[in-house]
Amino acid sequence: MVQLRKVAVTWTTLFLVNLCFVAFTLHSSALEPPGIFPESGKLVAPTLVKLRNPNPSGAIFYTTDGADPRGEDGSVRSGAQVYSDSFESHDFGGPFSANRSMVVQCRVKSGEDWSELKTATFIADQDFSKLLVTEIMFHPTNGPPESEYEEFIEFKNTGEVALSLSGLRIVDFTEEGTDAYIKFTFPEGVVVSPGGFVVVAANAEKFQSLYPDVPFHGGMASRFNNQIGRIALIGPDGGIATQMRYEAHYPWPAVPDNHGYFKKRKPKVGFSLTRRSLESKADPEHFSTWRASAARLGSPGTEEVDPKIPPLVISEFRSRSTGQLVDRVEIYNPTSAAVSITGWWLSYKRSRPYKHKFPENTVVPAKGYLVVDEVDFCAAGSEMALSSKGDRCYLFSATPKGELTGYSHGVRFEGSDENVSFGRSRTSEGVDYFQPEFSESFGLKNFGSSFIPLLISEVMYHPDVEGFQYIELHNHSKDPLSLWLSDTPNRTWGLSGGTVGQKVPQFLFPEGTTVLPDAYLICVPESAGSVLVPDHAQVFRIPDDLISTKQGILRIHRPLASKGEKIRYVTVDEAIYQNRLPWDVGAGGGGQGLERMNTSAFGVDPLNWRAGFVGGTPGRSR
Repeated sequence: MVQLRKVAVTWTTLFLVNLCFVAFTLHSSALEPPGIFPESGKLVAPTLVKLRNPNPSGAIFYTTDGADPRGEDGSVRSGAQVYSDSFESHDFGGPFSANRSMVVQCRVKSGEDWSELKTATFIADQDFSKLLVTEIMFHPTNGPPESEYEEFIEFKNTGEVALSLSGLRIVDFTEEGTDAYIKFTFPEGVVVSPGGFVVVAANAEKFQSLYPDVPFHGGMASRFNNQIGRIALIGPDGGIATQMRYEAHYPWPAVPDNHGYFKKRKPKVGFSLTRRSLESKADPEHFSTWRASAARLGSPGTEEVDPKIPPLVISEFRSRSTGQLVDRVEIYNPTSAAVSITGWWLSYKRSRPYKHKFPENTVVPAKGYLVVDEVDFCAAGSEMALSSKGDRCYLFSATPKGELTGYSHGVRFEGSDENVSFGRSRTSEGVDYFQPEFSESFGLKNFGSSFIPLLISEVMYHPDVEGFQYIELHNHSKDPLSLWLSDTPNRTWGLSGGTVGQKVPQFLFPEGTTVLPDAYLICVPESAGSVLVPDHAQVFRIPDDLISTKQGILRIHRPLASKGEKIRYVTVDEAIYQNRLPWDVGAGGGGQGLERMNTSAFGVDPLNWRAGFVGGTPGRSR
């Protein structure tokens, strides 16, 4: 009997193993691997690389360094990217480019399932990863765009091998489909030597008069946009050799966006936007890679020098003071030496620096603070003032006589409750973020932000076929939270979304909405079908355009007590999501939710978010 029982167990085991093998085979082959076009081989850089998902669901994850996009634990590997088959004019998404030799590895992921690995090895004739955009003069004066002939762009070959630019085109993807899309086409025979520069100017005569000793190529077909640019050097099929972007709002440097700052000087040309570092890993789309040039007119065709301006920052402010309190601004000196700011400017307008000029002998101590307020502004006869409805506050470096020297630091803020101060903190991306302080701390280190009872705790922005988009809000306080004003119940809290931060809600919660302690609100698009959430979670239908499948800014808005007809709001919480690094791209396709990790940390910091479970966990604690 013992031997028969052993045999029986053995046959049962073999049957189960065989069944599991069949199931695994079917499971692993359920997703077809992606297609890669072109296929492996030699190519002329830059060449556009397209991936194709042959499956009805799932997203393609890929790497260009030869690593498997699937991690050892089955999750998306850190450093992998999610593929998009379409361009967006203001974002470098879509098909990627082989601008150098590379090994592409990709898989399709749908839910927990992965396809087999697909690989392509490209041998490029040139390495354009060594070619960088290092300087751009996009807004030299405050004249109309057609008159700004002083514009230029500079490229540098940081490699050890000469690069041919013959036939490559400078384009601005923000103006795709217009006559302004193609800025310039390099003629045959243009080569940039190792360590060398190539400069392209808008107008040959104007450039030569300003920079008589600098070689250049002239005659751009159109001017640069004064507000935003997504500049790329592309090949015949649209493959990108190198690229950069610039913007004319916070947190990008303010002074290169010249609004007539030097209209009394000859020439009237201001500062250029120049690259801080030649490290190829520095993100050319990120503001931290760029700063104002060391001097007016920039330095086309030559190495840029570090201006070594002390990076003083605005660290706290109050803009809605009542009673005996006054509006105040605090400036912090992070350096180990005292800094004189005689002649520097403080302004409530990014485009109008000359509001409050700091008088002689104004010094910010090392690792210390300087606090100025309405009394100081009035005593100086300046026009400086902060609006209680929301405004900007900018600090500009200058000579003792008040001429701008290029550095700026600023903040854009919205309305607030009475007598609330806002304190500065810095995200992992280097963005200075201001939140209501637990208690004012002018002249001291900030005490920290006040408690946020209702916050954005999870976002499902790219579900799989069987899933649905949603935004999860969580009351993590110990008390019920009423989403309306007690004296005017029809003025309720709201939610906004989209790719641009909104000052007012695009969706208002119904009158009488209350969130119990540790309870959830689940906000789903109006077009979504039936949704499955726990019974205790409240579900609300919101406009479809509040959630994007690629990136977005979400805000919870609370109405302020007001006797007027116009309702003003304050932002209670804000969350940013993107399907690109440094965000966890695991949530960018395949059906994983994006979870907030720390309720006391910023919702705008990518390190505070992680890809969660497939299908998400709407209305459930994690």
